[in-house]
Amino acid sequence: MKQSLEKRIILFSFVILAMTTLANTGLDIAVFRRDYIHEMGLRSQGLAAAFKANIEKVLALGINIRDVAGLADKCREIVQSDPEMAYCVIKGKDGSVMFVNDSSFARLDFAKSVPEDENKGMRNSNATEGPKGSYYDTMIPVRASDGETAAFIHIGFPQSVIDQKVHAVIIRSIIVFIAFLLASFALVVYFIKRSIIEPISSLLDGVTRISQGDFTSPMQELPVYELNELSLKINAMATALAAHDMALRDNYKELSATHFQLHDSYQQLEKLSLELEKSEELYKTLLDEAGDAIIILDQNETIIIANKMAEEFCGYPAAAFVGKHVSALLLLLNVENIQRFLRNIADAFSEKHLSGEVTIVNSRQEQLVGKIHTSCVTIGEQSLLQVLMRDVTKEREIITNLENSTAGLARLNRMKDSFLGLASHELKTPLTIIMGYAELLQSVMMEKLPAAAQEMINNISSAAARLDTVVKDMIDVSKIDQKQLDLKLEQVNVNALIEEIIRELHLFFVLRKQEINVTLDDALPMIRGDKTRLYQLLSNVLGNAIKFTPDGGNISVITSLRHLVPNPQTSGFDGVFSSERQPFVEIAVSDTGIGIDPDDQKRIFDKFYEAGNIEEHSSGKVAFKSRGAGLGLSIAKGVAEMHGGSIWVESQGYDQSECPGATFHILLPVEPSILTEKYIK
Repeated sequence: MKQSLEKRIILFSFVILAMTTLANTGLDIAVFRRDYIHEMGLRSQGLAAAFKANIEKVLALGINIRDVAGLADKCREIVQSDPEMAYCVIKGKDGSVMFVNDSSFARLDFAKSVPEDENKGMRNSNATEGPKGSYYDTMIPVRASDGETAAFIHIGFPQSVIDQKVHAVIIRSIIVFIAFLLASFALVVYFIKRSIIEPISSLLDGVTRISQGDFTSPMQELPVYELNELSLKINAMATALAAHDMALRDNYKELSATHFQLHDSYQQLEKLSLELEKSEELYKTLLDEAGDAIIILDQNETIIIANKMAEEFCGYPAAAFVGKHVSALLLLLNVENIQRFLRNIADAFSEKHLSGEVTIVNSRQEQLVGKIHTSCVTIGEQSLLQVLMRDVTKEREIITNLENSTAGLARLNRMKDSFLGLASHELKTPLTIIMGYAELLQSVMMEKLPAAAQEMINNISSAAARLDTVVKDMIDVSKIDQKQLDLKLEQVNVNALIEEIIRELHLFFVLRKQEINVTLDDALPMIRGDKTRLYQLLSNVLGNAIKFTPDGGNISVITSLRHLVPNPQTSGFDGVFSSERQPFVEIAVSDTGIGIDPDDQKRIFDKFYEAGNIEEHSSGKVAFKSRGAGLGLSIAKGVAEMHGGSIWVESQGYDQSECPGATFHILLPVEPSILTEKYIK
């Protein structure tokens, strides 16, 4: 039996270890193959996206893709830059091969790779059969300057690369599997012999001695807890009869001690009875001096107690309703729907708590609202119902006024949002016509018009362009409010983006004689974001700094990497809610401008809000204190939050003479959080 149990346990352990290790190894190989295919697909998608961007920049000049020189060489460079990539092919919409890195890949069949809708964009890697085997193909459309699809870029890698990697992993996994299985099995066999078989044998020997009448040899202590407990129980059983008489003596002593305790408890009960009488007097005093009206009912719904506040709230003396049925008080107070109120009281005797409100008319003909809270107390077979009434008349008036004010504000906010969306879309069409005709007059008929008319047309064009910017901002704000502004995520170099914006704004710095200081962290990682929207965000913040910094002032831009706990609900990410921190890129834009008042700092990101005295603002795009539509910072806040980040401002206050300046902090996550998924296109 001993050998049979040992063999069964060892065999079972070997089978379980083998199955578990084999399953885990198989899953690891499958996951590795899937992840490696996904990694290669991402690499091919990245190469295709970069190649597409370069081609579309050339096509934006109006050049036909067939006339672009060097694309075949570029295809070869892409394949040579990544040895694991097999081909790079550019095919037209009709399926003809335009450019290819190797002519042998011109015969690949991409018919199944072309999407039914050309506007769907990049296609994930799919298997494509070729003369030299199977390939994983990635396709991305190339858009011409008019937005139509001009061609398709195909970049692929052979399946043999995947097979080689998987084969190496399989060999390594088999070696690890065998080594791990042998080591684990050896440890299991040692554990079984040491912790199971040997203790059971020792326990069996001890039971054999006891069965033969040897009660003086206790069993030895065993290393296994359960088996050791069993040996202790068997030892205790042998000494149970000898200890029985001693247990009876101990029980007698405990009974005597219990008798004395009961005597002491009786004396304490008498003391508690006296204290209870004092507590009853105290309760009556507290009841009379309570701040709420309190009425006590018995099981017959008869009022037996009413405090002073109940008399004051009802306007009648307690003698007018104490000792009477509660309905008499309800009639005195002109309570509506008395039958329903009586049913609620009857239900309160069976429930622990009941809450509600009641409207009464007191003896002074004042209409009051009372909040009622009942609780049933059972003393022996008698049940008492305590009814607490609190005067909430003034509170209800305040709540009603607040609800009306809230509804009005919500209605005004909806009207504002509706007007914003309607106005922006209604202005867009006529404004496009005005700009079109103005551009036509400037380009075709300018020489035929007198000088005065030319100046007027230039003014019309300039004003229309400025109004077009305002309308676009209004449309963006409307989309942000309705969560309809989609993000097109890509890898963005924040430092390069800032340098590009500063080059665009260089003329404005020169015109305002302002000095721009840039401190960029070279170790800053790339972030995933919408480059166009991030450009819009940073341009609005830098433009704001230019406008509110006097001529000759200083503006600085600093980038750094911070590890914070993401919390999009609070600006500034000051709160810490867990130990898990994520990397964020911080952009600090500081100026030596007029500063921002603390009250304005809370509202500066609201739509159409202008800080300071609006009458002091001037016109002009970057003139000192020039006034805009008040949408730039609102758009900046919306873009930052859609990326899972935040924006806030710090300033010591507003002072046009001292110029304390302001600092705008922008936090952008390196990877977009789950909160931004609904904005990603």
